[in-house]
Amino acid sequence: MQASVVRRNAGPQQLVRLHKRTRAYLNVARAATSDPVWNLIQRLRWDSDADEWTHRALHRCGISRDDYLQWKPAVFSQSLRVALDILDVRRTVLPSTADDNPTVPPWVLLALACHKVRTPSDAQDHLLKLTFGNIDTIQAQYKPPLLVLTTLSLAHFGIIAPMRPLVDLFLRHTTECGHFHFNAFLRALSSFARSEEAANLALTILETMTSRQIPLQLHTYRSLMTDRFVTLQLTKYLRARMAHEGVVPTADHLEAYLRIFSSHGAIHEAGQYLRAIQEYCAKHSLTPPHGPRTNHDRLDPQIQGAIHPADTLYLKSLQNDRASAFHYLHNLLQLEGRKSPEASSLQPVTTHPRHPPAPTTFWGGSKRSVDIYDWTTALVSAANDRKITTSALLRLFESARAKTKVFRPTVATYTVLLRGLIWRRSYDDALRIWHELVDSGLSLDRKALTVGVQILTRSGRPQDAFHLLDLFSNECSLQSSQSTLAPTTSDASLSTRIRLSPRTSPWINIIVINEFLVSLLRIRRPDIIFKIWDNMTLLYGVLPDDVTMNVLLKSALLAVKMDRESVRGSVAHFALQTPLRRRWAASSSVLEDDGDGKRAVVVKDIMDALGPSERPSVVGIWRGRTATDVARDIFRGMALGNWPQTQHVRAPVSAVRPPGKEGAPIAPILELAKSLVVGLSHTAVTTTSQKGKVAGDSGRQSTIDEFPNQTESILGPGAIPSVHPSSSTFLAYIKLLGLSSPSYAHEIPLALAWMRHLSIPPTRQVLSIALVFWAEVGLRGPIFEEWAEKGGYSEYGRLESWIAEWVGSLGEGVLKQEVEDIRPTEEDICKAIWAVARMRDNNFGRKA
Repeated sequence: MQASVVRRNAGPQQLVRLHKRTRAYLNVARAATSDPVWNLIQRLRWDSDADEWTHRALHRCGISRDDYLQWKPAVFSQSLRVALDILDVRRTVLPSTADDNPTVPPWVLLALACHKVRTPSDAQDHLLKLTFGNIDTIQAQYKPPLLVLTTLSLAHFGIIAPMRPLVDLFLRHTTECGHFHFNAFLRALSSFARSEEAANLALTILETMTSRQIPLQLHTYRSLMTDRFVTLQLTKYLRARMAHEGVVPTADHLEAYLRIFSSHGAIHEAGQYLRAIQEYCAKHSLTPPHGPRTNHDRLDPQIQGAIHPADTLYLKSLQNDRASAFHYLHNLLQLEGRKSPEASSLQPVTTHPRHPPAPTTFWGGSKRSVDIYDWTTALVSAANDRKITTSALLRLFESARAKTKVFRPTVATYTVLLRGLIWRRSYDDALRIWHELVDSGLSLDRKALTVGVQILTRSGRPQDAFHLLDLFSNECSLQSSQSTLAPTTSDASLSTRIRLSPRTSPWINIIVINEFLVSLLRIRRPDIIFKIWDNMTLLYGVLPDDVTMNVLLKSALLAVKMDRESVRGSVAHFALQTPLRRRWAASSSVLEDDGDGKRAVVVKDIMDALGPSERPSVVGIWRGRTATDVARDIFRGMALGNWPQTQHVRAPVSAVRPPGKEGAPIAPILELAKSLVVGLSHTAVTTTSQKGKVAGDSGRQSTIDEFPNQTESILGPGAIPSVHPSSSTFLAYIKLLGLSSPSYAHEIPLALAWMRHLSIPPTRQVLSIALVFWAEVGLRGPIFEEWAEKGGYSEYGRLESWIAEWVGSLGEGVLKQEVEDIRPTEEDICKAIWAVARMRDNNFGRKA
């Protein structure tokens, strides 16, 4: 999954959203700057040399026909890679000509960034080279637009790693027209799917806008509060900023706040915005929602409100409170039953008595009565309630469907029920309901696809799940009842039974793939996970994210553990140290070439591997090596390739025992000698301590300021720029280091230093597990460790002090109570010791 392997072209449908966003930006830029270059950029999407409108656009920009013909081969080249080759040739040839300027004109750079990014490889390799290689030479007024267009493409493909230096460049170069450029950049950034890193970058830009007194447009507020981007922390910041600037929320903003807080189960905040919507509706002569009434309501007590879309949103905030959710739904049903002419006359909006009252209109839709959407939202709380048994959940679903036609289930209702059954591990019932959904004639959406893949995999039919993914990845084949796969005998009619909902974006995204990989991990098929990782872009046209990396690290550990449980697996791993290792070299190889033929080979290989009822006897050898070693190299390549400056980060402490020498016979003698030598050289300890402080790195610094020579090649070898690791990803990596054989526990302090450098806040679990593994290589014998503690050169104690300093420095951005919650206690260490023991032996602590 290296950058050089990602070659599969995105289909036209996959680029529709990107083209739509770039066109919208061009239109806004043209209106905001009155620069004729934006008309020209829009015309340059097609090779329209003979078009009169193109000639007029060139004339208005002051571009001669000779200049246009000079740069035309690059602008209308076959691909962005070819365009860069043409530009490189011009840079090497034209400097010798005194009359020609080798600097690439801005209209050429903007046209390439706008129209030539078609694949993930274009975005993560060629586009970054184009942007970082020309940002210093392009005119000042075009620097922010180039960065905005680059951000749009990176967000479309989910490539998050280069965004930090890109934001640094934007903040440095954006001085003129700051109001337009800052808002445009934030809207481009909001195109990323939900990501803590993207939200943190948005907060950085917002804080800069506050310091420069740049206002935030209402349209930008709406963009930042979209479901696919916003986080709860960012929402709270936007709410505080809106109140501070005295901005009156519009109806769209109130709905967005209610939707976001409800999605996170924040009942108090959701209730506040539901009451705000009630007040808004009363003020603007609209029918208000019913809502929970309190003593602080300022509405007329005679006005009870009506069934309203906002009620459905508020119900979602009760997702973890089943009793309250169904009580609220019961109140809505009672309100609907009390409808009468007298009641309708109390509503602010009145109608002619001959005609029924108009449906309650809301900016998010309209509705006349309690419907299936309210029932589905309430069902979520029942599915999430651990006290509800499988049979009770099924009875609740069936009784509502049987008693009223209004509650006829939709695909969303089925999805909620199926998720509840999966959570309860009732796979047989889930499989029955899944087939009922497929046969119902309802059109499936992406969420239904995801839950279907999970059910088929967890119920022991992973081959059918993979076949289903292949159907959706080739939706044209699905509609014609043909696929690159032969349907399995157990579900041969699947392609003819499934109906698709109208498609607005690619069916397969990384979330669907992640859920499939997690299900494969649950049924102990890490070998299939390795195959999909190696060919993910070829199969589905998506790039991995931090969740995918997390699953991969866990799969590598599981695979090696499974092999050690069998004789054949142990022999195979022993054979890796002998000439017989060549036998395994071809396992799960990466296919660098793309095309339908290569994809068909990979698909057949995976289908054949999923066919037998029994899994292979050896699953822990990947690419001819131990799976844990390969996974470790992938993670290290990602960290060092995505952020080349991490190569300068050093571990804050050193292991007492060299790697692989923990149990050496002369280890006690070596410890005694080392303790005596280090104890007599306190100066050396002080120097080492200072080096540890340098290694820790008080926080992330600007990559452009520290490493100016990295701008043209921001990514290094092994980079996976779509992955920005989280604390859970580092936890999986630390477990892999500690549980590998031979152990890599001596690398754990370096992993923590990477976390600190990348400004990834740790959790108490991460620090506790790290300290337990570090004790295995960082603690001396009891007597020697006591000497080391008194002398101040205990490696374990130094790591504890370094962690305390790191956690203390987080107080600048988080509350003091949150800092205390991160710092591990003795109880946490005891729990971590127990957890590590269970990781090594599942039977540890169990009664015989």
